Amino acid sequence: MIKEKLSINTWNNTMKAGMTNLLNYYLSEGPLERVVEGSKNAIDYLHTHIPFTAAVRYRQHLGGVFTCHSQLMNIPGMNREVIEHLAFLIKDLDLSVLEILSPQTTRNNQVDAYVNGPDCLKLIIDEINKAERYIHLSVMLFYNDKSGNKVGEALLNALKRGVTVRLMADYGVTAIGYEKNLEVGQFKKISEKLKTAGCKLIDTFDNCYNKEEWPKKRAELAYKGVSESILSLQDFVQEEYTVDLDVINHRKFIVIDGVTAIVGSLNIGDQYTFDTPIDKTPAASIDGRNLGIPSEEEQWHDGCFRIRGGAAHSLNQMFLIQWTVLGGDLFDPADPFYYPKDNLKCGNEECTLFASFPGNPVNLIQQYYLSLIQYAIDETIIVNPYLIDQAFWESLKNISKEQAQHITICNPLYVNDHPTNRTAVRSNMYHPFEKGVSFFDYSHTGRFSHWKIAYDKQSHCVFHGSYNINERSACKDFELGVLIKGKSFSDKMKELIDHDLKVSKKITDRKEFFEHPLLHPSTYINKMTKSIT
Repeated sequence: MIKEKLSINTWNNTMKAGMTNLLNYYLSEGPLERVVEGSKNAIDYLHTHIPFTAAVRYRQHLGGVFTCHSQLMNIPGMNREVIEHLAFLIKDLDLSVLEILSPQTTRNNQVDAYVNGPDCLKLIIDEINKAERYIHLSVMLFYNDKSGNKVGEALLNALKRGVTVRLMADYGVTAIGYEKNLEVGQFKKISEKLKTAGCKLIDTFDNCYNKEEWPKKRAELAYKGVSESILSLQDFVQEEYTVDLDVINHRKFIVIDGVTAIVGSLNIGDQYTFDTPIDKTPAASIDGRNLGIPSEEEQWHDGCFRIRGGAAHSLNQMFLIQWTVLGGDLFDPADPFYYPKDNLKCGNEECTLFASFPGNPVNLIQQYYLSLIQYAIDETIIVNPYLIDQAFWESLKNISKEQAQHITICNPLYVNDHPTNRTAVRSNMYHPFEKGVSFFDYSHTGRFSHWKIAYDKQSHCVFHGSYNINERSACKDFELGVLIKGKSFSDKMKELIDHDLKVSKKITDRKEFFEHPLLHPSTYINKMTKSIT
């Protein structure tokens, strides 16, 4: 009989969150001993008392993440005695880094989905125009084109109203432009106006410091007041550092007044947030907004979620981490100015934020997708523009025929801006296809889909964000995703995803894929370039 226990009745909120984060990180194959000093006894105890595979399967049934401590009691092999001894083993450990590394859950959110340029652009501008206190915007690309200047103008008007604006964008990658047009890459034409008006800006082209500079910079940031847990996270990034171009902030989100957030896969620019009307699909709409495809070839199918509620606070904490490490001013996300607690019960959706970064001890977003595949027992749909992560393909190849019947993938196979996506898919999809995995090619529309979303019927969950299923997102880039749990919302998103499948072409001929990929030269090009393109 175990004597050393910490009664669950005595757990405070810190212990409840600590236990939840610990189990989430452990079951995602996170190296606890590396990130939590003194955790060896707890790890050994977990190895002995929790059947790992059964526990992960149970967690996936809940949606892929534990969102409260009460769920831990139902882990296979867990009982009150076991869980209370585990709490005893970790009660004196510093779990602050886990608080940053682990998914963060809030409840009572209201979530709405927006797809394609006109609706997404209108949403972004409308919400910026409503801002009264502050706007925090993090985006990779901010183009100097029609829609980019419209968003820039809305930010200028917000600054004139006295709204605090902090903005992170990658000036260097933006400068490449698009469609062989370098002028649209001149974000400085917008940023200089914003800076003159009082906007605080950071160029995220420089995401890390050289190895000689970091120790001194780390000490400066600590003296300035940046927390040790944030600095510890940057330590992981620094370990991954080779050159700045190889480390990209790929996240796309906005926080407004601590109540509203916009999270998605789209950047600011006419490729994503165009105002040209879409080609509507007859009788297809969601919440009164028409569905369809972009009317011009250079415009991309993409989208975002607007979230009202406590998720905005979690996103603000995420913004603070990168903002302060890169030299931005300190602010307190818990201050009432940034966190109006009285206005955060807005709806019925549970939102869990996942973040990943270069040098991940383990990429929790990647692990979410792998678990989603490995434990699929009901309809599961993955929509993603790039399918170039070999870990993803290996998981898909290893599923049973029964599981394969539940899985559908939608990808723009032929109309794609990534040079090796087609090869990666054709080299890996043959055996999953033979087992029964369905594949839809969005290229049938003649347009590129940059939309990244997954639907999990068994848990009534939807996952959306910046994450590509490729080596860059898994290992090199800062990424963000949000898991939304709620039957009403997931049913609505199923309708939206079904529209993408309807306008796509379902592959029915196995010859579309390579039965023997090593016989095809393009396979070797994909293997050589998968981590850098």
